[in-house]
Amino acid sequence: MEEPNHGYFEEALSNFTMDFAYGGAIRHLVDHGYTVDRIIKEFHYPISRDSIEKIVDRYRKDKEKV
Repeated sequence: MEEPNHGYFEEALSNFTMDFAYGGAIRHLVDHGYTVDRIIKEFHYPISRDSIEKIVDRYRKDKEKV
């Protein structure tokens, strides 16, 4: 029998791994004026557009809080 939170754990692990691998670089690019479209076009990261947008949106929201 599968645990009820198994999907949640898998998603959290995936998000953590993706952020560890690409998050810092994407945040750095955003700080230098790159848009999501430009990041996708120039860097060809092997993650989805949606994932890149989430990293960028979360980073911008976190910066607004400071």
